[in-house]
Amino acid sequence: MEWLNSLVVDGIIAGVGAVLGFIPQLIILFICISVLETTGYMSRIALLLDKLFRKIGLSGKSLIPFIVGSGCSVPGIMGTRIIENQDEREMTTILTPFIPCSAKLPIIALFSGYFFGENSGFVSASLYFFAIAVIILSALVMKKFIYKHTSSTYISELPEYKLPSAKYVAKDVFDKVIAFIKRAGSVILICSIVIWFLLSFSPKFEYGIDVEDSILASVGKSISWIFYPMLGENSWGATVSAIQGLVAKEQVISSMSVIAGLAEDTEEGSQIFGNGSIFEFFTTASAYAFMVFNLFSAPCFGAIGAMRRELGGTKKMLKTVLFQTVFAWILATLVYQIASRFSLVNILIIGIIAALVLFVIFKSIKSKKCTSCPYCKSCGK
Repeated sequence: MEWLNSLVVDGIIAGVGAVLGFIPQLIILFICISVLETTGYMSRIALLLDKLFRKIGLSGKSLIPFIVGSGCSVPGIMGTRIIENQDEREMTTILTPFIPCSAKLPIIALFSGYFFGENSGFVSASLYFFAIAVIILSALVMKKFIYKHTSSTYISELPEYKLPSAKYVAKDVFDKVIAFIKRAGSVILICSIVIWFLLSFSPKFEYGIDVEDSILASVGKSISWIFYPMLGENSWGATVSAIQGLVAKEQVISSMSVIAGLAEDTEEGSQIFGNGSIFEFFTTASAYAFMVFNLFSAPCFGAIGAMRRELGGTKKMLKTVLFQTVFAWILATLVYQIASRFSLVNILIIGIIAALVLFVIFKSIKSKKCTSCPYCKSCGK
């Protein structure tokens, strides 16, 4: 019964356990979101930022799906229904998955914690700011070339300020954590078993073979070249793990844990990035690029289904998924190619310059007021 023992230890426990270990971080995230919702401050933030968001083609109400999306992209995308303007709603639907959600947090926490040590907090925060910059730039591009006539007024009832109810916050956080665990116990469990099976058997269904001769390795090696520009290595393990992210982003870490455990026979086999691991090739540059790809690539199947409903058809949904995935690949490749050739200090300088450029572009779209007539597009009346 060696295969059964391997299934339980290397498949189920390694796969599901790798994700459940990040629940404390998720609880903190859910508490912050719930407090914002219960105090009545979220609607006021949306109102305050409406004028700012309108300059990039979005509504102030877009902020609510973005904040909700930091917990999970599915309710965030469904929350775009509060936006009346069709173009603004579609833009928000496309951009909401760019926000780091709870499913992406394990990827960020693991990679930043292992490869960046004391700077892990700074690196994790940088991904959130990176996401904001990408959303602004993407919105500007879509407003310029796709949604050229986005214009609406902000109408919303502002709730009273109130102290957050500890009972409500606790129940809300509990429900979200339980939902996450159920997802980890269903989708991730099934995917972990499938990954274990594909890793443990050869194309001829022979058990006990080397991982490099497995079904999964054969498939991964045939497409690993796609990820070479962003990893600097033809890694079938990293390739299939990233593709698993289309099922559920949590599955990326789960798949890597199962692959690393079965690929190594030493006592360090349970460590994803341990010495001799199949993922030992990762450097700080490729680790950051890998995080960027998983952050901006197409979301999980659940979020893709929600996008289909909100965008109103399969065709728009497929175009959106293609855009997100190709865009993520380009960004990740640029990050790796730059980071692998420059020091961290140079990267920070480049980042600051890029932020200033984005700020200048953002300010340049501000229209000059026209005094020649009372109703003019240039002054926004």
